[in-house]
Amino acid sequence: MSLLEVSHEFLEHTLPKIFTEHGYTRIGALPDGKDFMIDTARTNSMVSRAMRSDKVKNSAVRCISWMTPANLSFEHTDLFLARCSEKKLVDLWGKRFKNFPAGWDMLADRGFAGTERSYPNMNRQRTPNFLKKRKQFAEGEVMIDMVLCKLRYTCEVGFARVTSMKSLKDRISFWFFNDLDSINHWGHAMVNLMKPLI
Repeated sequence: MSLLEVSHEFLEHTLPKIFTEHGYTRIGALPDGKDFMIDTARTNSMVSRAMRSDKVKNSAVRCISWMTPANLSFEHTDLFLARCSEKKLVDLWGKRFKNFPAGWDMLADRGFAGTERSYPNMNRQRTPNFLKKRKQFAEGEVMIDMVLCKLRYTCEVGFARVTSMKSLKDRISFWFFNDLDSINHWGHAMVNLMKPLI
């Protein structure tokens, strides 16, 4: 219930009006990464270093999720130790998108810039602007970035729904380590069982 096929027709039918009002008529996915804090494994220093997350300043496992603009979770990675970068996870998982419609873009964070090559259909990644050695953004860039951040709200709420499961809240205990991927699947399925945001 958390790994689903999405078609061109489905994306077109479910694209929220707010996206088209801002000129984003072919947005098919909103990828985002999440680090879940976990207990630190102290028996092996290599493993404990691989668990370290700069995002949460703690040991963690990392997941990348792809949600539709209407907040349907349709693809996500397994959980990896947090030292694995988000771009590497997209590169690893991108081949699963061979049926994702060509010509449909994704709204992503800056960390996903340049990951188009990871997808079989080279789906464009629309990210906020970069400073590129300038001191500040131009006014037009700020306006565009504000709209992008506003539209990405649904994927942020999606992860909030994933973490509503008790076993994924706060710091994940050793008790759950053997079942982490199953819990992750169910957490993403819960997103799809709740009422759509828009």
